Amino acid sequence: MNTKNALLESIDAGRFIVLPKMDKDEALSRLADLIESSPLFLKESRFRETLFRREAQTPNYLGYGIAMPHANVQQGDQAICAIGWSPSGIDYGNPDNWLVHLLLMYCVPVSVQNQFLNEISILARAIENDPAKHELVNLPDSETVCSRIRQWLDPSLNGKISGDKTPQDQRLSNSSVSHILLPDVIDMIRENRLKDLQVFLGAQPAPEIADMISEAQEQDCVLIFRLLPRQTAAEVFSLLDLSEQETLLRYIAGDEAKQILTSLTPDDRTALFEELPAPVTQRLLGLLDDKDRKETLTLLSYPENSVGRLMTNRYVTARSEWTCEHAIENIRKTGKDSETIVMVYIIDDKGKLLDDLPLRSLIMAQPKTLVKTLLDGRYVALHSLQDQEDAVNVFKKYDLYALPVVDSDGVILGIVTADDILDISEEEATEDFHKGAAVRPLEEGYLKSKISLLYRNRMPWLVTLVFINIFSGAGIACFESLIASYVALVFFLPLLIGSGGNAGSQSATLVIRSMALGEVNTADFAKMFFREIAVSLGLALTMACAVFLLGWWRSGMLIALVVAVSMIAVVVFSSLIGMVLPFILRKTKIDPAAASAPLVTSLADIFGVLIYFGIATFLIKLIVS
Repeated sequence: MNTKNALLESIDAGRFIVLPKMDKDEALSRLADLIESSPLFLKESRFRETLFRREAQTPNYLGYGIAMPHANVQQGDQAICAIGWSPSGIDYGNPDNWLVHLLLMYCVPVSVQNQFLNEISILARAIENDPAKHELVNLPDSETVCSRIRQWLDPSLNGKISGDKTPQDQRLSNSSVSHILLPDVIDMIRENRLKDLQVFLGAQPAPEIADMISEAQEQDCVLIFRLLPRQTAAEVFSLLDLSEQETLLRYIAGDEAKQILTSLTPDDRTALFEELPAPVTQRLLGLLDDKDRKETLTLLSYPENSVGRLMTNRYVTARSEWTCEHAIENIRKTGKDSETIVMVYIIDDKGKLLDDLPLRSLIMAQPKTLVKTLLDGRYVALHSLQDQEDAVNVFKKYDLYALPVVDSDGVILGIVTADDILDISEEEATEDFHKGAAVRPLEEGYLKSKISLLYRNRMPWLVTLVFINIFSGAGIACFESLIASYVALVFFLPLLIGSGGNAGSQSATLVIRSMALGEVNTADFAKMFFREIAVSLGLALTMACAVFLLGWWRSGMLIALVVAVSMIAVVVFSSLIGMVLPFILRKTKIDPAAASAPLVTSLADIFGVLIYFGIATFLIKLIVS
């Protein structure tokens, strides 16, 4: 019985229950009871023991409030399923902290494990493809749940990925699927069932395998990679992070490494080499043939972070004097290994780019039509020395999959594709987030970075801010006599400087993001300044009303007035600090993202203390005297 039939049979046989509010172990036990009550279940199997052991090690959580706990048994040849639906949700211990509302539990004989894993991955992708997958909590009754399950089993959903996704996007959407499959893959390795594992891996999409390799331990990921068919291995390798690629290259033999490196596109190969230590790069360059080695060295010769490092020479061209029939025939001959043939680049006899032409135009034109009659001379191109961040903005503006790269004479050197630009965009956004939190950017993910590196990246700013905040204490010391006479002022100090810091951080974040998106530049300073005054004044007046009532109730009219006026001044001033600081940094050629929230908050604290006690001194003298 396959996975689909097992699910349907569990509904028809009554192994579908509504679970009241309970903990995870109790819910698993209730479903295990249903499976063990099936006439297909062999009593001598150790299903329940295996199930709880696996769940204790790694919860089989798919995502979106759905869990797929399962365990393998030695006996039998048919999978058995039980379904539990919990309207109130079960705390499953999953990373995203979602409550689990749907549990699909399986008892899987080892003899059908491969078939089960293949079909469960298809089912998981069908769930991923469901636009209403987030709404399990809103399903009204068990009949609706059964209807939704039958919808997932519809063959028209199986194996599809929503929208036009790049391999990297598919890898992100399939990460939860690989999380379900990985424990079974590790079991096959431990049980030395490598032939079964090879068959299973051969049927899986490359993004899922890449995720499994990323999550597996080092010795396991190398073995998984070695079991892949050659073509799949090349695709999987291109989807891995650079650190994971480097790990694999340390373990695989020279001939194997050569095959992988040769299969990579020039831009991916360059990205790998520029991150590797020099001795490793030299060794790997020696594995390439003369053509690939020259190609790689050419790309590496471009400045770091330039468009030249991203481009590939796998594109299709045509000459303007050719007929459309000739051009299409040339594409058939030369376009097999091209990154894309959606756009054909028209060149002259010296290789100078004249125009770009959609393949659609060539196909739809009459065979004898000259290519030059289809050109309009309007195209967008990147320069090989252009900064990669500029290229990101160009792609966003024109919304194209690929752009040509030219030199100073207009000769086409290669193309840059959207998948590489998306990587750069993600890196830049991550770098800005890190800087915005006063952290030096990490080259690898948090979990993959060494503790010593995390310490070094966070320590400098935090120590700097310690010394900056000394001025806050010095400011308070200047008003000791005032504080001694009106101790109630201290009660509202954290509220005021905290509000100022929050307002300043909001303002800085909005300005920095607007600068990153190209919406704001230094010429917009005056407009931004007056807009921020208007907005911050409105916010400050609203917050002042709230704090006035609090101050009046807690400490009387005098303190309430002081706190309310101070709130207006502190919020407006802090907001302006947050707005102005990125402009100052941009003017001095420093990344505006360095105007981090901790820095803005620290400055707001210092000035907030001075403003608060300064206003308090003035108003108390004015009113009391």
